[in-house]
Amino acid sequence: MSNRNGKSGSGSGKSPFTKTGKLGQKPRAGKSADKPFAFEVDDSPRLNRPRSEKKPQPMDDMRLGEFVIDRMGHDGRGITKWNGKTLFVEGALAGEQISARLVRDHARYAEARMEKLLEPSPDRVQASCAHYAECGGCDLQHFKPEQQLVFKQTAVLQQLELWGGAKPKQILPPILSPTTGYRRRARLAVNYDQGEVTLGFRKRNSRQVVQVDLCSVLVPELNQLLAPLKHWLTNLRAAEAVTHVELISTESGAALVIRHPQPLATADLDDLKTFKDIQGINIWLQAKEGTQLQDLQGQDIDPRLAYSMADFKLELDFHPHDFIQVNPAVNAKMVEQAIGLLALTGKERVLDLFCGIGNFTLPIASKCAEVIGIEAVESMVERGRENAAKLGITNAHFLAANLLTLSEHRLNQICGKVDAILLDPPRDGAKEIIDKLSQLSPSRIVYVSCNPATLARDAKVLLAAGYQLDSVGVLDMFPHTAHIESMALFTRR
Repeated sequence: MSNRNGKSGSGSGKSPFTKTGKLGQKPRAGKSADKPFAFEVDDSPRLNRPRSEKKPQPMDDMRLGEFVIDRMGHDGRGITKWNGKTLFVEGALAGEQISARLVRDHARYAEARMEKLLEPSPDRVQASCAHYAECGGCDLQHFKPEQQLVFKQTAVLQQLELWGGAKPKQILPPILSPTTGYRRRARLAVNYDQGEVTLGFRKRNSRQVVQVDLCSVLVPELNQLLAPLKHWLTNLRAAEAVTHVELISTESGAALVIRHPQPLATADLDDLKTFKDIQGINIWLQAKEGTQLQDLQGQDIDPRLAYSMADFKLELDFHPHDFIQVNPAVNAKMVEQAIGLLALTGKERVLDLFCGIGNFTLPIASKCAEVIGIEAVESMVERGRENAAKLGITNAHFLAANLLTLSEHRLNQICGKVDAILLDPPRDGAKEIIDKLSQLSPSRIVYVSCNPATLARDAKVLLAAGYQLDSVGVLDMFPHTAHIESMALFTRR
């Protein structure tokens, strides 16, 4: 997912779909290597190497022998023991007998790839995607979808108990997703090698680009653009001008954002206009990351797309740079569940933290007296205000503030007492703000998390402040990946 504040969209580590941000605390020496569910591990020890530990050198693919996989880590890799260390094996499931080859040997753990599957797990299935063996977009297609959910729910519960000291009174039913064709947004890389153009996602654990002709998790509207897009790239006169293409599909139509650090030739632009007209889509150009979008005539443009939230009779406008949830089916159910957990009667004052363009804020407004959305990215705050005005919503207010540095005094000035809080932080969680929330006296706090480790850490703070973990459940926002989204309700004791 193009993402907000480092919130991640798919895969572990740097996603081939989107960028990821910081991952939180560094592990203490000797603490995390043997604990696949430990807080410091945060999906994978390779993402949390202590500062004092030198980056390991890739090994010469040394054969390690045969192993039985004991369990699975939160990044979806199998875990066993080798040479007195924890060994993480990519592509292996719990209970499987495999042979492995060493990839990297760290001071406290090692990483390997599966050489041969000797005895498969009953939970293993044939991956549906022809590119799965190489593409880094998905990492669990070899795992039965229903068992992926069990794996994710177990990870959330174990993190909460181990690092938060929290056991929920109730486990919510998982919010399910279609397992294919669910993703409405993705960023593809473009690579050039001796005149050959590759359009696709990053290879697993590599900067290499894997050619993707059909992606099983993309919505059909985006898949049908891949072949003509590849054709246009192959015939560029300005060779190697394009580095990335972002694809977006919403109810308002499909769009491409083409990043080209080098100027496009006039003939290339003419071909792109023809492509745009034939496909009936929007196409915008971006000279480099973070710069102004332009139309195909070279004019600066401030475009809008829109997605609908049918259950609330809302349509939210967004800029192509804005963060939106990439799975529309799960997003709709997620918002509905969050509002249900808030148990609003129409009289409450609600605070929505890390609110973005108002994905939760605006639906909540129809169920309460007043809702205040706070977001650090000023452009998204403006979008929230635009949407509220367009929709005639007068009881939703949006404020720009950095929640990582916001003082308790300033938070009280902005909000005063509130009846309920919803927060949807990035992967780093809400460490800087979580201990201030109890001062606002909410009776209910709904926490939407994309990282079980930071949810557990923040839950511990809420429990110490007089709250209890009422319920928790997983949201299958990213099927076939190890990314874990969850939602927890905390109520005042």
